[in-house]
Order: sequence, then structure tokens, then C-alpha cells
Amino acid sequence: MAKYGTSDFILSFGGTAMTAHTQSVNGFDVESNMEDSQSFGDSWAETLATGTKKASDLEVEGFYDDAAGGPSAVYLAALPTGPATATSAVIITWGSTKTSSFAAYCVKFSRMATRNQITRYKATIRPSGAVTEA
Repeated sequence: MAKYGTSDFILSFGGTAMTAHTQSVNGFDVESNMEDSQSFGDSWAETLATGTKKASDLEVEGFYDDAAGGPSAVYLAALPTGPATATSAVIITWGSTKTSSFAAYCVKFSRMATRNQITRYKATIRPSGAVTEA
């Protein structure tokens, strides 16, 4: 069984390679929405699948860079300004060929400055619609 590290991780947002600007990524969860179906008198909780799925927010962090093609330019430009804002294509490559692809919005962009440290950024990417696992 193959093992993969961060050198095998690739992140593309809106057609721009963001891997070189990324130092950490939270877990990316795909889950089924469930409905509580426990009846009176049941001694154990029960649930039913609703038939819909969702993906968790993806939080990426790294060193802040305000150059063209850097996190400031890419993620800040993608913040939605209204209902007509288009989504951005996100492709994550996990290891050699396994990918997660989805449309998303960058819903939050933060810059953090700490004494005696390099300024960092954090972008919150929210999937919208189906996630394709290939």
C-alpha cells in the first residue's frame, strides 16, 4: 500500500496552482445528511439518510504573499460579492492520482501577524454542489 506525504499534495483554486503557498490544510470531509428517525419508546437513537450529501469547509494556511498569483490575489479576488458571484473550480490531488474536484467559494480570508514570526494567511473555501472523487 502506497503512503503519501505533503510533497504529493496538489491544490488548485480557480485554475491557479496554490500548492507552493500552502503549508497546512484541515481535514476535508464528505458526508451524508441524516435525519433523526427515533420513535417514542425506542431505547437507541436511529437515523435515516436524507439522500443528500455535503462537504466540509476546506481551510488552507501558509505564509502571506501579496504578489500576483499569491494567496492574497487569488483568494481575496474570489470572495463573493452577491448572488451572481461565480464559483471557483477546486481540484485537490491526494497522492499520485486520487482527486477531489468541486465548485467552491472563498468565504473568508484572514491575515495574521505575530511578533517575531512571518505574516501568515488562512483562507476558508466552502464547497457548493457535488464533489467528484476520481
